[in-house]
Parts: sequence; structure tokens; C-alpha cells
Amino acid sequence: MSRLLIDTNILLDLAAPDRPGKTDVEQLIRLCNGGGDMAMVCPMSLKDVYYIMSKAYGEPTARSWIEKLTKLVVIAPVSAEECLKALYDGETDYEDGIVRATAELEDARFIITRDKAAYRDSHVRAVDAGEYLAIASRRDEVLKRRMLAR
Repeated sequence: MSRLLIDTNILLDLAAPDRPGKTDVEQLIRLCNGGGDMAMVCPMSLKDVYYIMSKAYGEPTARSWIEKLTKLVVIAPVSAEECLKALYDGETDYEDGIVRATAELEDARFIITRDKAAYRDSHVRAVDAGEYLAIASRRDEVLKRRMLAR
């Protein structure tokens, strides 16, 4: 199925109780845990989630969410290759550049983000969680029809 790179803002939508799109992100994560798709994250996104969650909800909550996330998603490797690709590809936001480079080098099919404009120059299509759920639903319907046609 699809390899997805999940951006930090989507992880925060999942972890924080009052973020927009939380329901779609929960459904997307369920799809990646038993539905055949694979959710990946950059390690720096976990760092950012930890920092933001600890400031807003306290350190125990932040630690709990990092532990949960490491069980729900694959932590993509980020090496010098991703760092240099982000640097030399002319990305104005280096952190977004690392996400983009990681998605491209890890053969992700989609970057799941609420900041699609940040990835407009990527070879990997950027969509939000709701858009991806619609794409996955159409894909699954096509597969289902093909299987029934046999």
C-alpha cells in the first residue's frame, strides 16, 4: 500500500486534545496500523511534539505521547544524505527541507501535512489527513471491485 511521511503538525493534531482535524488523523493512524499503509515520521518531529506537548500539557503527558507515537509510526532514518539534500535543494525552511528530503529518499507516496504549501516543490505529493483518507477510500474501493470481479 502507501508509505506516508507524517509532518509535525499532524502529530500534534493527534496528540493535543483541541487540535483541528484530530478525528481524521486518528482514522489515518488506524489505517496505518492494520490497514496496510505505513506511517513514518522524522525523529525531529518527535522532538518538536515533545517540546510543545510538555509546555502545554506537562512533561508526563509529553513523555506518554512520545511513547505512544513510537508504537504507532516508523521512525524514518535521517542521515547526512537527507540533511545535505535539504540544504542543497534550495528549501527556504531547512526543517521542511529535511521532511521533504526524507519523504523523497524513503520513497513515501504522500507527505501528510496541514502546510501543503511548504512542500509544493517536492516530488512527493502533500495532502492533509482528510484528503488522504478520501484517496485511500477510493483506492480501497477499486481494489475491492477488482477482487470481486475475479
